[in-house]
Amino acid sequence: MPCSTKKRMNWSTPRSTNVPVAVRVTVPGIIRAGEKYGEVERYIDKLDETVQELDYKFSTGNAVTDVIINDKYRRAAKSGTAFRVKFEYRETDTISAFDMGIILNNLLENAIEACEKLEQEKRRISLTLKRKNHFLLVEVENSFDGKLEWQDGEAVPATVKHSSLPEILMEHGVGLKNVRDVAERYLGYMDIKAGRGVFKVTVMLQQKEI
Repeated sequence: MPCSTKKRMNWSTPRSTNVPVAVRVTVPGIIRAGEKYGEVERYIDKLDETVQELDYKFSTGNAVTDVIINDKYRRAAKSGTAFRVKFEYRETDTISAFDMGIILNNLLENAIEACEKLEQEKRRISLTLKRKNHFLLVEVENSFDGKLEWQDGEAVPATVKHSSLPEILMEHGVGLKNVRDVAERYLGYMDIKAGRGVFKVTVMLQQKEI
C-alpha cells in the first residue's frame, strides 16, 4: 500500500533539510521550561546530525515534527512497512512542538516495532492529525500480531524503545504511560483500541484559545 499523497499539503515532495535554523527559534521555549543551556546546545547538535541523514518526504509545518515523522518513515520503509501520513502542524497551534514530538516519537516507534513482527505484506502504519474546535486528535493505527503485554497495574501495554533520536524527545525513555501523561497536561486523554489485528492509539490535546 503506497504512502498517501495530498497535493494541497504537498506530502510527497522532498523539502530542504535546512531545518536547524527553524529549530533554533524554539530554543527560548526550552530554556523557559527549565532546561540548561548546555543541554539545549547538545540537543541542537544531535538534531543537526539527524537532519543531515534524512530524505524529507513529508512536510508538516514544524521542524521538530518533520524530523521525527521523516525519521520514522525512513525506518518503516526499510522494513517494507506501508506508511501513510496526514499531519499538519500550524503556526497557530499552542501545543508545544516538543510535547508533540514526545507523542509522535513514541507512538510511531511502537507501531514500527509491532509491524516488524509481521510478514511484510501485513505491515501498515497510519498517522493522522484531526482538528475539532480547539482540540487536536493525534491518531496512530498499525497492524500487529494481536499479542499485548500489559504493564503491572497500568492500563497501557508495555513498550521497548530503540529510537535513534535525541534523548530529549524521548523524555528519558518515555513510553505509552508518559504519552498519556503529556495528554493529561493538556486536559486531554489517551485512548487505546486493539482488535482484529489492528492497534490504534488516539491522543486528544486541548489547545489554548487565542
